[in-house]
Amino acid sequence: MAFIPVRELSWIAPSLLSGIVERGPQGVDQNSIEQYQLARYLLAESGPRPWTFLTYALLHEGWLHLGLNVVVLSALGTPVARRFGAARFLALFACGAIAGALMHLVVHPTGVAPLIGASAAVSACMGAAARFVFDPLARSGLQAPRLHHALRNRTVIAFTLGWFIANAMSGLGANPSVLANASIAWEAHIGGFLLGFLAFVLFDRPPVPFATGQEEALKSEADEEG
Repeated sequence: MAFIPVRELSWIAPSLLSGIVERGPQGVDQNSIEQYQLARYLLAESGPRPWTFLTYALLHEGWLHLGLNVVVLSALGTPVARRFGAARFLALFACGAIAGALMHLVVHPTGVAPLIGASAAVSACMGAAARFVFDPLARSGLQAPRLHHALRNRTVIAFTLGWFIANAMSGLGANPSVLANASIAWEAHIGGFLLGFLAFVLFDRPPVPFATGQEEALKSEADEEG
């Protein structure tokens, strides 16, 4: 169920996977040896498992990993679920996981470390939330700001930059051996966040219709908050 980037090379780029085997382990580098051994196994006895682009999100390293994702999802996923509805929210969650796996594959095409955890899917919810939670009208069910308007909102910009900086620090400041661990897959986080932020309109349902005068009242309240 875990996502292993190099496994998918057997159908995305079989020549690259074959090249790893032909070169053999270079020197005594442990990573090269692991790539060589896994590539041989994948070519001889295994094959691509495209479903792992999604199922890896169901696996976690332990209760701490799972608990952290649950806490963040409860905080930022709740408003998204209320706005989208169950079906659209689950679609966003699944697409966020897939986007995270794809980003991880792009950065680590020959990676042998399994990717697990729902962090990419949770990040997609964070990206989607950033599109409307900072807008009083959108929080009330009205149409969320368009992408170019959201990118002009200082709060949205600050939140997004802060999120990217935090992920960059986790990647640049961590030990390389730790980066191979699925619990700090910062590339997958970025892939999920971008999916939720940029593809928000594909999952958002039509704005809630308000009675005559109610929309104007909400706009007046929003102006007062501003």
